[in-house]
Amino acid sequence: MAILAALHSRGFFRADPPEDLLRFRYMPGVVVSGRVVSPLKEDSRGAKVFVQAESLRGRPFDQKLIAYLPRGPADRDLRPGMPVELVGRLRLPRPARNPGEFDEKAFLHDRGTSWIMSVESLRVTGRVSKPWLAKAWAEGARQSLETFLRKTLPQDEARVFSGLLLGFKGPLRRDWNRAVADAGAMHLLVPSGAKVAFVMLAVFAVALRLGFYPGQRFALAMLVGGFYTLMVGADAPYTRAFWAAAALGACQLAGRDSGAFQAMCLAALVTLIWEPRELFGAGFQMTYAAVIGLVLAMPRIQKLWPGAPRWLRSLMCVAAVSVLVQVMLWPIFANIFGRGSLIGVLANMVLVPSSGLMMAAGFGAWFIGSCSTAAQPCLGGCLSALARLFVRVCQLFSSLPGAAVDLAPMSLTEVIVYYDLVFSVLILPKWRVSLALALAGGVLWTGSAAAAFWRRPAASVLLLRLPPGNPALVRFADGRAWLVDPGTKVAAVLKTLRARGVMSLDKVVLTRPMPRRAWRRLRRGLVLREAAWVQAPWRLRQGKVCFEFGRPEGTRVLRGEAQYSIIPGLLKRGAVEIETDGDRAEIR
Repeated sequence: MAILAALHSRGFFRADPPEDLLRFRYMPGVVVSGRVVSPLKEDSRGAKVFVQAESLRGRPFDQKLIAYLPRGPADRDLRPGMPVELVGRLRLPRPARNPGEFDEKAFLHDRGTSWIMSVESLRVTGRVSKPWLAKAWAEGARQSLETFLRKTLPQDEARVFSGLLLGFKGPLRRDWNRAVADAGAMHLLVPSGAKVAFVMLAVFAVALRLGFYPGQRFALAMLVGGFYTLMVGADAPYTRAFWAAAALGACQLAGRDSGAFQAMCLAALVTLIWEPRELFGAGFQMTYAAVIGLVLAMPRIQKLWPGAPRWLRSLMCVAAVSVLVQVMLWPIFANIFGRGSLIGVLANMVLVPSSGLMMAAGFGAWFIGSCSTAAQPCLGGCLSALARLFVRVCQLFSSLPGAAVDLAPMSLTEVIVYYDLVFSVLILPKWRVSLALALAGGVLWTGSAAAAFWRRPAASVLLLRLPPGNPALVRFADGRAWLVDPGTKVAAVLKTLRARGVMSLDKVVLTRPMPRRAWRRLRRGLVLREAAWVQAPWRLRQGKVCFEFGRPEGTRVLRGEAQYSIIPGLLKRGAVEIETDGDRAEIR
């Protein structure tokens, strides 16, 4: 993992296309031949698959691309391993234009993808080859289950159940999505190792009831669990649970002591050997960060309260698991999602056990509905009621005061310090190692804070490209933060402020009128201490450097009578940050 991270920092995994292929971007009617290499998924822009391209207009084109397909039933027949011919328009992934925005380019490069294609038409040119048959069969089963859910349930309820059963929730309606996220239950609707665990445990329990021998039970659980892992896309959370279960089961059959830590390491090793880029995905990071916390702390927690009733000990263990997972994933919540749930511990004590029962109900309804179409309306009504009940419970928890909070991204130093301190607590009672970790975290935090203090500039100004205006965030050396002309795109401004760690403003300066609706949204999004209406152009001086805001042509930055003329051109392509020590300006 350390070697892969070092290679990643040096750009080893970037997927930049060759220069001679760039002339095909935005060209209409481009014909690409290749092979489908992923299940069919859906987001707000439509259905999509990853395609390993082989040729472009007859030329060699060994590139991986993500293809957004035309809406229609034909795309439901696609299977991994199918050779296809796509006709459409290619473009390159876009980098983030402002801090805090989604970086499409970095996201796709970490998945080995260098192009995005808007497909106008597609044609399957052959059959699935033998190495892909297992994935194709698994995808066919998944499509059958999703078709059943679409036919028998309303759209939003179908997406909830698709998330619970398969981790493919699609674009869920906004209020439901926010309620599930704020309740800390989003992990139940996205790829999660718990789904594989539920399936394999259910198979094992049925095989035990039927009187199968231990080896037969293990083989059947591995067969069904492996097929289900392929069925849901074989993402890192699923493969982690499957390979760890395989290692533990094999140890038990061989009469050897099974170690959860060793099983976890083996699962990570197998996953990264198969696809090294998995290390840089949120799924891999979240599933292994959560599990390592459980592996370190749960053995000691399970030994607590030896005299307590069994039901109480089980309840306390479920609560401990929720707390540990939340603590281990907090930096990932901050850096990827910008929001964390504080009520998730209580919500998961209800929702996690219930999700297993809902999975059983969903798979049972699919099996019965496939055998009898007459029973589908009744089954759909029952599943719809369960989906609405799940969302209603999430809404109940998310509506509690302080259920979730907005989070600023954490720097690499802050992440290292955080995990140093967390691990120093989790490995107790190993006092010496714990003290060493705590001291290392404290020294690193103190050193970084001192270095930041001495390097702190007099002021920094972040100019955002959000037409029709250019909002500006001004931060002073004493910690004050001002916002100049927020404009009408308040949601983007708030997202950028959180990405910069700004949760409150000392002053908002307005040189032009601002709509009331936008103003109210700004006040709800953060703490405002003062607002000032000034006449344009408004000048802010920092030593020899002067910033002029409110001009029709945009913000000007001057040193004496000279203007930094490069800034307007840079601002047309994205955000610009200017740091000044009062004498010179450094432009990024």
